[in-house]
Amino acid sequence: MAFSAAERLISLRYLRARREEGFISIIAWFSLVGIALGVGTLIVVMAVMNGFRIELLNQITAVSGHLGVTSTRGPLPEDDALLDKVRRIPGVASVNPVVEGQAVVVSRDGVRGVLVRGIPLDDLKARAPIARSLTPAVASRQGGRARDVCAPRESATTAITDRGSLDSLADQNTVAIGVRLAELLNVQIGGEISLISPRATDTPLGRLQKKWDLRVGAIFEVGMFDYDSNFIYMPFDRAQDFFDMQRRVSLLEVFASDPGDYLRLEPQISEALEWRAYAFDWVEANAGFFNTVRVQTNVMFLVLTLIILVAAFNIVSSLMMLVRTKGPDIAILRTVGASRGQILRIFLADGMGIGIAGVGLGVVLGLLFVRNIEALRQWLQSTFGVCLFDPQLYLLSELPARISAGEVAVIAGMALVFAFVATLYPAWTATRLDPVEGLRRG
Repeated sequence: MAFSAAERLISLRYLRARREEGFISIIAWFSLVGIALGVGTLIVVMAVMNGFRIELLNQITAVSGHLGVTSTRGPLPEDDALLDKVRRIPGVASVNPVVEGQAVVVSRDGVRGVLVRGIPLDDLKARAPIARSLTPAVASRQGGRARDVCAPRESATTAITDRGSLDSLADQNTVAIGVRLAELLNVQIGGEISLISPRATDTPLGRLQKKWDLRVGAIFEVGMFDYDSNFIYMPFDRAQDFFDMQRRVSLLEVFASDPGDYLRLEPQISEALEWRAYAFDWVEANAGFFNTVRVQTNVMFLVLTLIILVAAFNIVSSLMMLVRTKGPDIAILRTVGASRGQILRIFLADGMGIGIAGVGLGVVLGLLFVRNIEALRQWLQSTFGVCLFDPQLYLLSELPARISAGEVAVIAGMALVFAFVATLYPAWTATRLDPVEGLRRG
């Protein structure tokens, strides 16, 4: 819809209310601010929810592979032919066997249930989040940070000053543990821990729990609370001995050449293994969690959309009051030759001006907030001493946010549609005003 220069000039003059019309201007400003806050809040919430889902999936796949291969019949055989079948599938970058199981770890200052994983050392070094956290620059930066107010407080902890090296796992009695687990157990590099298997073994003294004394050789930090507080990595052969899985593995981890196309490999791997073993992705393995995130995202989108709708329809009240106040002006315009269409466009320009300004301001505020959301969180936590994003609850150590240009466009477009619809009735009412009645009231 094209607006003439005269229509734009008149609509602008109407928005700049005179002193006796100040209340109308206040309502218009409230409409603008309401739309801006609604749009900005919706952008922030959707960015955080998207970031949470994407970052969680990226963390899982970076550490545990894009796909897993397992069998409903129990452990898989440690068979090179099985690995070769998967490796030969186009799009598969690497495959490695994993032995894993639950155990209890005990230190001098703590006890905790953990997941123990045995991975060949070269494959463990290829895990970018783990290996990167042990590089000197990253380790010193993470080790020198101030204590997080959200840090666990189950035990007296000591700052981790040394992260060690994955090369230490060449020693069969050495393990790598997460930084949160190290804080909970109050151990440093070289510290002693005991690993107790939940399964009892037969001995001349009866059935006893298997207990191994091990040394901490590396302390990693991948940024996901579940990994940093519950995972222990140990040499592959030792894990097989600990869980009595000689020549067997718990699952195979598969990394795709194209991380964005790994779902295509899932049926191909299952077919290549003749369905004696099957491939699964981590969204499928954690379907309950990811479905919950999706439902929460949809509900929050709906609720915040209603807020934008309420703010947009404040335009109705402000324009209706403007139409009643400008009745004499409208009558004069009609008598000098202005058409109904021109009157309609003048008030549409007023309503859309409020909507466009509100949406534009909301988009700018939302994007600025998203860009600096983690810094703002850290500042608020350090200033007020409150935990705003507990990694124990949300699994990630930093508040993630991912901006989707498509979603921002949808939100902005939706708000503009609301503003346009809210403008239609007051503008139509202005066109139905009788010039004689308007002049008489003036």
